[in-house]
Amino acid sequence: MTNENPTTPPTTPTPTDPEADFEASSAEFAKALEEYEKRQSGAEATAHAEVNLPVGTRVSARAVSIGEQHVLFDFGGRSEAVAETAQFRNEDGSMGIVPGDELDLYVVETGDQIVLGKAVKTGSAKADRAAALAAVREASAAGVPVTGKVTGTNAGGLTVDVGGVRGFCPVSQIESGFCADPSVYVGQTLEFLVSSIEEGRGSVVVSRRKLLRKAEEAAGRELLASLQPGDEREATVRRLEPFGAFVDLGGIDGLVHVSEIRHERTNHPKEALKPGDKVKVRVLKVETGKDGKPRIALSIKAATPDPWAGVESRFTPGQRVTGTVVRLTDFGAFVSLAPGIDGLVHVSEAATHRIASVKDALKKNQTIEVLVLSVDPERRRIALSVRQALEASLPPAREPQVGEVVEGRVGNIVAFGLFVDLPEFGSRASGLLPRELTDQPREADLKEHFKVGQPLKVEVIELREGKIRLGLEGGPRPEPRAPRGERGEGGERGERGGRGRGGRGDRPRREDRGGRGGREERTHIVSSTPPSNEPTLMALALRKAMEEAKRRAEGKPSE
Repeated sequence: MTNENPTTPPTTPTPTDPEADFEASSAEFAKALEEYEKRQSGAEATAHAEVNLPVGTRVSARAVSIGEQHVLFDFGGRSEAVAETAQFRNEDGSMGIVPGDELDLYVVETGDQIVLGKAVKTGSAKADRAAALAAVREASAAGVPVTGKVTGTNAGGLTVDVGGVRGFCPVSQIESGFCADPSVYVGQTLEFLVSSIEEGRGSVVVSRRKLLRKAEEAAGRELLASLQPGDEREATVRRLEPFGAFVDLGGIDGLVHVSEIRHERTNHPKEALKPGDKVKVRVLKVETGKDGKPRIALSIKAATPDPWAGVESRFTPGQRVTGTVVRLTDFGAFVSLAPGIDGLVHVSEAATHRIASVKDALKKNQTIEVLVLSVDPERRRIALSVRQALEASLPPAREPQVGEVVEGRVGNIVAFGLFVDLPEFGSRASGLLPRELTDQPREADLKEHFKVGQPLKVEVIELREGKIRLGLEGGPRPEPRAPRGERGEGGERGERGGRGRGGRGDRPRREDRGGRGGREERTHIVSSTPPSNEPTLMALALRKAMEEAKRRAEGKPSE
């Protein structure tokens, strides 16, 4: 049974227009023909360009496939170019490129197949020398590298076989920096740029440094764009100057100031570095100089651990430690306790006796034992003492005795004598050696005859109220002092309180009585030995005045 739909009208076929179909097909054919002709003309132009590519032309190529012997490159030509796989391998034999890598290569051969390479080949040693020299000329004119095998060394650099052409590479042109051992390159095949051609001798001078610097400069521009303060990088020391070290970051140089080389004090970079050293640096600042060139400030010190971290737990007050004197100044000596950690011994703490200069007690590179006095991690300071470290091993102090002879050291020189340090009686015990007992003339300058710190044998001649009076061993001694009240002879006070000198108490004294011109002059002798029990007239008058004042205060009548 057949199902019919009454609402759907029957379909009537539409007749086709033969002329319209012909016009449409003609337009499509014309368009296709035009595209074909364009492709053909482009291919012919490319083929013509390929044929006209001279050896040494630099092209940009993309690796398409990598085989054991050859690598196919797309350089925009009608067909792919080839290159030997060996020249793209790393030193360990691994492949240095992958499909899709873009490289700048050179045309080394033309013909049915375009051959590319990283450098222009000049042939083998057996090749025709004239042809090889012509290839070198082409490479020099195009500014492209050539390959050559290092055959030996001489006083000036490397001898190189550039495809049958004798070549020479100066030692300054072997590496981008300093070359310590040129002999390591003997037997290697390297790439060079032609510096000059000696037509008369048929030889060439080549440079590897120029080639390396070009690659480094390109890498340096990329590095500079990404370099930020705080970054840490590996670098190679290039050059040392008194103010710092120039290091290579990989195509661009930076400066490590001498104060940023290490945590220890460094007078010259050569104390810690040498050209060729590999170092780790931290970027401190990147800026542009007045000449428009980039200036990069670096620090080796900042890239290493801070030795002052936790220093308060390593060194504590009262601790005895051993160190080395690294620097002497007017105010003291700096002592190295650990790498990057120095402490200060003040001049007053450098010896058990007083000294004029720290050089009188210590010398550079001397190993000493010190006592830690204080530690200040924030200010990075440690106070040390040699004196207190030595005093701990000395016998206990004792009391001085009159008449004993001891050895002391001059601590200070003043106008009226010398202060002599006496360590046997205590760390800060000292006595006075009066000028008149120094055995020097009165007008002499004591500083010309004695020096601070000078050892001196002295005798204790007097002890009074904790003070020590000294005399030179075997030197002059003062005359014994008379008791109070009996002084008057030899420079002591007489009856009237005046000072006599050299027996002046026995001289006649003149006293005037009366007015000017009519005064009665009386002369009397002042006794050199006044009565010791009888009061003087002045004393009697003073006593009487005091008694009178007391009576007035009590309201009693005067006598």
